[in-house]
Amino acid sequence: MKTLDVGDYIAGQYAVERKTTRDFLTSLYSGRMFEQAQRISQSYSRFLLIVEGDLQEVLADLKNPRAFWGALLSMALDFNFKVFFTLDQAQTADLLYTIAKRVQGKRGITRPILVKKPRLGTTKDWQLSVLESLPTIGPKLAQKLLYQFGSVRKVITASRIELALKGGIGHARATRIQELLDAEFHPSKMKQAELA
Repeated sequence: MKTLDVGDYIAGQYAVERKTTRDFLTSLYSGRMFEQAQRISQSYSRFLLIVEGDLQEVLADLKNPRAFWGALLSMALDFNFKVFFTLDQAQTADLLYTIAKRVQGKRGITRPILVKKPRLGTTKDWQLSVLESLPTIGPKLAQKLLYQFGSVRKVITASRIELALKGGIGHARATRIQELLDAEFHPSKMKQAELA
C-alpha cells in the first residue's frame, strides 16, 4: 500500500481515475478534469478513466448534452484516456479487479494490486494539492516551491522571475503559471445563466 500523488487506483499497469457522473460533469465544466488528465498522463504511461453512475439520468438533466460528448471526446482523443462506464461501486470494483487480474495473470502474479488515494486531511496535503493543480507542477515541484517560498500565498504572489529562479522551475513553467494566474475569468453563457 502507498499514497498516490495522482490518480485514484493502480490496477496492474494502469493508473485509474474514478469519477461519479456528477463529479465528472462538474470537473469538466470547471476545467479541473483536464488538469487532472494532464497530470496523470505526465505521471503514468497507461491510464484509464472510470465514470461511475447512471449516465442517462445525468444526460437527461443537461441542457446541452453535446458539451458532455465533446469533453468525453477530448479526454479520449487529446489525452488518450480509455474511458469506461459503470453503474455503481460494485461494477467499478469488478472492472478494477478484472484489469488487474488480466495484466498480472501475464506475469504470474495471483493477487491484484489496488491502491486507493486517501482523502486530503492535513494542511500540508492541501498545500501540495493547491500547487499541484497549477500547470506542469507535479508533486516534487510543489514540495520544492513550498520549501523555497514557505507558503502557498508566497508562491502565488511571486513574480515570474522569482518563480523561475528562486523556485527553480524555469522561465517556461513560470510564464505558464503567471499566464494562468493573471487570466481573466470568462464564464460560458450556460454558466452565466446558472449563476443568475
